[in-house]
Amino acid sequence: MGRVNRSLVCPYGATGVGGKWMFWSMYHLLDGPARFSQLRRRMPHAGRQTLVTQLRALERAGAVRRTVLGGVPPRVQYALTPHGQDTEPILRRLHDWAERCGDQVGDDTDWIVALGGRWKVWLLTALADGPKRFSEIQHLLPEISNQVLARELRELAAMRLVHKNTGYLLTPIGLETATVVRQLHAWGRWMCEQTGADFDWPLEVPAEPRIT
Repeated sequence: MGRVNRSLVCPYGATGVGGKWMFWSMYHLLDGPARFSQLRRRMPHAGRQTLVTQLRALERAGAVRRTVLGGVPPRVQYALTPHGQDTEPILRRLHDWAERCGDQVGDDTDWIVALGGRWKVWLLTALADGPKRFSEIQHLLPEISNQVLARELRELAAMRLVHKNTGYLLTPIGLETATVVRQLHAWGRWMCEQTGADFDWPLEVPAEPRIT
């Protein structure tokens, strides 16, 4: 396995909490090996090429093993590697968190997919130690443009994770989400050490996220 570079959140994510469909691919493989066609049926909203790309990324990271089966045309089967199986606790934790968020908000949003972009995860991390003004967030995340930052904050507010007052602060659901992100950060760092991946997280993660 080659060295994996710039793993922004976890060694199997690169963007957000699993590259959108990476989480669901690994979650469904917890039940055992599955063919590509079976995974597509379980994730009908994932585009074919997107799913192929993210499964390949998981394979390169050492989380998933791809096996070509016999037959004409040949079939492809995916299974978790031992490193992939080590992710089961955090995968189930994220799944439970997503279900609770849906129950509290009362909609059918796929919270894992909705939180799949790296900016949302970093914004939650930036707000985990208390409210911040727009300019303060800009200072912490200089790579994000003003337009993208405003859009991402609006989307987090629509998800009821962030509230805008004199500044931006986490809601109770946002607080729980930040706690999950903190756990994901610790798990990702450990998994990078196990797999030899580069762990690149741009912000300090507060030990105890809080709302003030």
